[in-house]
Amino acid sequence: MMSKPNPEVLVRLTAACKDYGATLAAVRALDDLSLTIAKGEFVAIVGTSGSGKSTLLNVLGCLDDPSSGRYELAGIDPAKLDAAERAIVRNRLVGFVFQSFNLLPRSTALENCELPLLYRGVPPGERRARATRALESMGLARRVHHRPAQLSGGQQQRVAIARAIVTNPPLLLADEPTGNLDSRTSYEVLALLQALNRSLGITIVLVTHEQDVAACAKRIVTMRDGRVIEIGRAHV
Repeated sequence: MMSKPNPEVLVRLTAACKDYGATLAAVRALDDLSLTIAKGEFVAIVGTSGSGKSTLLNVLGCLDDPSSGRYELAGIDPAKLDAAERAIVRNRLVGFVFQSFNLLPRSTALENCELPLLYRGVPPGERRARATRALESMGLARRVHHRPAQLSGGQQQRVAIARAIVTNPPLLLADEPTGNLDSRTSYEVLALLQALNRSLGITIVLVTHEQDVAACAKRIVTMRDGRVIEIGRAHV
C-alpha cells in the first residue's frame, strides 16, 4: 500500500545533484543531497564559499533544477513545469530576500513592495493596501513614499522583507540578508525574521557563512563540497 505524503513537509530534496559544465569537466555543486524542511521551520544553511549554498538556494527558489535527483516544493516538481508555470509557483509560494536588497532605485518603498502583487494581477487599490500593511509591519509607516537612496541599509532590507511577504508565501528564502548591514542592524533584521516565523508561521531558509547569524534559526544545516555534513539544532 502506497504511503501518503506528509502534509507537513514543504521542501523535499531527494538525492539531488547539480553539475555545471561539460560532462568530462563538470563541476558538481550539489552532490547526492537529501533534505526535508517542514512547514513553519526556520532553517539556516551554513558553509564556506563554494560549499553549494547558493546553488541549493537557487534550486529551492525554483530558479534552477537538479541535474539528477528530485526537488519538490509543496508537492510540486518544478522540473516538470514550463517557464510560465514556474514563474507562477515562485510568485505564489516563494519570497526572496537578498544581501543587496534588489530594490528599484527610482521607485518608492510602496511601489517596490507592490511589485509581486502587480505581477499577480492584484487590483491597484488592494495592491496598495496590502503593500502598506506589509511596510507598516516592518516599522516603515513613515517611509512608504521614500526611495531607496533616502533609506538606511536596515530600512532598505526591511522594505525587501515586506516585498517578500506581501503575497503571503509559505516559503521565505533569505540569501545573506545581513551581509551589508552593521551588527546592530543585523540583529534587528534577524529579530524581524524570527518574529515572522513565530507569528505568521512562514517557513524561512536563511543562507549565511556566519555562525552567529545562523544561531537565530531553529535548525542549522552545514554544507561542504555540495553535501550536507551536519544537521543540528541552534543553541538559543
